[in-house]
Amino acid sequence: MEDNDSPSWNIALAPTGDSGSQFHTRNDPDNPLQRQNYVERKGAVDVRCSCVDVVHGFLAPDSDIFCTLIVVDFRFDSRKRARRIASVDIDLRFSSLDPNSPSQPVVRAIAPDGNFTVAPTTQTESSTISGNLGISATPGPAPTLSAGVSIDKSITRDMTYAATVVGAKSLRGRNFGQPNSASWTLLENPATETGVPVAMRAAILLERQDEELFQCAVTIKARADWRTTLESVFGSTPPDDPVLFDPTIESKSRQYDEMNLAHSFRQLSTLPSVTFRKGLPEQI
Repeated sequence: MEDNDSPSWNIALAPTGDSGSQFHTRNDPDNPLQRQNYVERKGAVDVRCSCVDVVHGFLAPDSDIFCTLIVVDFRFDSRKRARRIASVDIDLRFSSLDPNSPSQPVVRAIAPDGNFTVAPTTQTESSTISGNLGISATPGPAPTLSAGVSIDKSITRDMTYAATVVGAKSLRGRNFGQPNSASWTLLENPATETGVPVAMRAAILLERQDEELFQCAVTIKARADWRTTLESVFGSTPPDDPVLFDPTIESKSRQYDEMNLAHSFRQLSTLPSVTFRKGLPEQI
């Protein structure tokens, strides 16, 4: 799932005041387009996103609609015991370099899209309901109270819990027009509290109006376990420069059809995209 040659960014949960915690990634003045390093920070818990590929082309062979296919891998790794990420909110917002331009990129499709459960677990839960029947008072000058019978009812049922991944096309920064953002939320299993899935691959199909440069602002917000919340969670780090895309740059990958990116996206959306835990391969 990983590609050492892929561009990537790392956003970490680092102790407050840690060396490099104020660092943010900028575009190289000599080579600002589709930079490889987006953000690099490490700490108690790392969040990493690797850009697998960016392909510019057309929606379909018989279409004149410009499109861009972006494939990214997200990783959520704990570097210390008892540290985990309980939830993550990811947002990739696309826009023209000119905010007033009428030709803004549109998020046509994303994968995964919808609400999914990961690694479900079932546990038996019991509850008891108590009641008291037959309590009465005898009328008269000296009333007497007769106690009833205490009844306890035990209810046992199997409950299923799971980690959750929610993906959606969103409208960010404005309240009109087509979706301009791809967003995902990852939630840990509330019963096991073992953190969010460790890896997720996502695909974004953008529709463009022209061949002009466009940009993407990446925002990642996380809620950590109580130990890690004592540390900054992307706290005071300045925002990174937006990623700049040039539709005239050709992709080095040959596994996608530049003239039929809709088909390439459909192929990607049918592949498994979420990994909960991964073990080391056994030695032969």
